[in-house]
Amino acid sequence: MNSAIDFPFLYKHCVADAQVCAGPGVLHTLTINKAATTAGVITLYDSLTEAGTVIAAITVALKTEAQAPATLTYDVGFTTGLYAGFDGTIAGADITISYK
Repeated sequence: MNSAIDFPFLYKHCVADAQVCAGPGVLHTLTINKAATTAGVITLYDSLTEAGTVIAAITVALKTEAQAPATLTYDVGFTTGLYAGFDGTIAGADITISYK
């Protein structure tokens, strides 16, 4: 069994800045469970902190817009770790990140 490519995926539910994983892995999906009460950007980093190589920057719309729920599939590797950074303007967003 190769844990980098076989199921199951792990997950992390986030409503604010969070270290998702330390060490190398694969980002599978990001699901926007609930849109934001104040729009903003969630940035995913190949890092242990809110710095380093940007994997993706996702604009999360206001809850009045038809954005949630929505799942974005990435299936990309990271080497240092996986960190989700919520910018200072976003509020009320709710996401789940699946990875391994």
